[in-house]
Amino acid sequence: MLEIINQVFSIQLKSNKENLTLFNRNIDRINHELESLGYHVINPIGQTYRNEMTDVEANITGDFNEQMKIVKVLKPIVYKKTNDQNTLVQKGIVIVE
Repeated sequence: MLEIINQVFSIQLKSNKENLTLFNRNIDRINHELESLGYHVINPIGQTYRNEMTDVEANITGDFNEQMKIVKVLKPIVYKKTNDQNTLVQKGIVIVE
């Protein structure tokens, strides 16, 4: 299932980059179905990066400081809800500047 989630995420990034709104409805429906299966997919783009973040693996460019932001997301953060508990099933892979 993670491979499908990553592929949908990649398609969504590429279509947004090219301003292709043609696929938005289809991608939204796929994401809705994933949520109904208990998956919660998070795109942390633009968030301030902190060393304490345990749900991402970061490649840091430049000198580390407290103002660093996540500028690119290679893989999203994925949680799965089972028995009313969220479990991290994939760490996000991000680039921080």
